[in-house]
Amino acid sequence: FIKEKGSYKYLSSALAFLLLSGLTTAQTDFVIIDSIIVDGNDITKSNVILREIDFNQGDTIYLNQLSESLNINEKRLESTGLFTFAKLNIKNWNTETGRCIIMVSVKESWYIYPYVILELADRNFNVWKDEHNYSLDRINYGLAINHINLTGNKDKLKLKFQHGYTRKYEVRYEFPYLKNKWGAAFQYLYSNNREIIYKTLNSKPLFVRHPDERTIFSKHILSTGLTHRTNAKTNQFFLINFQSAKVDQFVSKEQNPEYFGSGKSEIRFLSLDYLIRYDNSIYPLYPLGGYSVVFNIRKEGIGLLGETNNLWSSMTLENHLPIIKKAVLSTKFKVKYNFLNAPMPYFLNNAIGYEQDVITGYQLYVMDGRDFGIFSNALKYNILDKDINIDNQYLPKQFKTLNLKLFFRFNLDYGYARDPVFATGNFLANKVNYGYGPALDLIIYNYATLSFQYGITSFGEKG
Repeated sequence: FIKEKGSYKYLSSALAFLLLSGLTTAQTDFVIIDSIIVDGNDITKSNVILREIDFNQGDTIYLNQLSESLNINEKRLESTGLFTFAKLNIKNWNTETGRCIIMVSVKESWYIYPYVILELADRNFNVWKDEHNYSLDRINYGLAINHINLTGNKDKLKLKFQHGYTRKYEVRYEFPYLKNKWGAAFQYLYSNNREIIYKTLNSKPLFVRHPDERTIFSKHILSTGLTHRTNAKTNQFFLINFQSAKVDQFVSKEQNPEYFGSGKSEIRFLSLDYLIRYDNSIYPLYPLGGYSVVFNIRKEGIGLLGETNNLWSSMTLENHLPIIKKAVLSTKFKVKYNFLNAPMPYFLNNAIGYEQDVITGYQLYVMDGRDFGIFSNALKYNILDKDINIDNQYLPKQFKTLNLKLFFRFNLDYGYARDPVFATGNFLANKVNYGYGPALDLIIYNYATLSFQYGITSFGEKG
């Protein structure tokens, strides 16, 4: 105490020190989760939601990590596509013992998506526009249905009946929680075409049809396997796959004898796949932080069903670094390596330009090969992140919360594909290529993404 003009004043710093010391002793610097309560799930099983969260009942979380942990798990739940909204809150927090209850509140999304198929058969819009002059013959049409939560166990059912350029019939079912951490998957697909890519020239796929317009290619795929959900971030897949494909002799004898190799008109092989994915990213649907690792190894050709002989593995590393508010720098490195030097048929000799393995600006081109590497970079900036409540009595409740996220993205990608057999006449083979350009990504209902992209190649082509 200090006496001043007949009164006493406190030494505030000394008193604050004493008070804070007492509070620190009384209050823990962690929380212990007594229980986790799930609310708002009418269809989705509570145990499915609990498995998507990376902490469990009885776990301890330090206070300096608590807010970030709750936010990350909210994003993880939303990016499953099962929910339009997810919020984690603390209830009944005893500050002396550190014990609390976690309340998980969700709004379920729409789960069943029947739709009319009306899609381009080509790899992307640019190929259809520039290479085939908007030809309506290259349209696929039909009916399909996707159910992403059939029994409330995050199990997915897909049925497809498609005609047009490619006739395709497909059924696929995935049940992730069959017993304990084990799940199962099954797929059957049949497709046929009157026109196919039969070779690559000038790093562009070339197409061929039979003069009488008959079917010249057909394919069966049958696969089944087990999945193991080790924890909320780690998944493993053990798959066995049978593939049978036939091509008309018009192709295998006259157009490209190496299509299946040695002039063969049919190829059949069994393959075994092992894949493990560790995903520590924030909002995995469109990562805004964290990292992920994917490792895949496949043996193509086993025993009597060994009409090809490949053993390859691939690894994908992604890192997403928040740099300033609303801005994220994402980098991705993927490499695929084939361990065997057995002859590779053209049918299996695909590398860059297919599915997700692409370089910005190279929509019209492909880089075939046995091995490849891609290094992708994207600077993403969040322009809009808004939940819009729609008050319409005729609208199903799952659509009454409209999630909209809009991002500006700038890409800079590099890629290299090694093609020791079919490189002749393909100027992009066996060299490093790069592309860059801006893009806009719109995410709707935490499920669908619509992207607009402008790309520039290393040789100045734009589109």
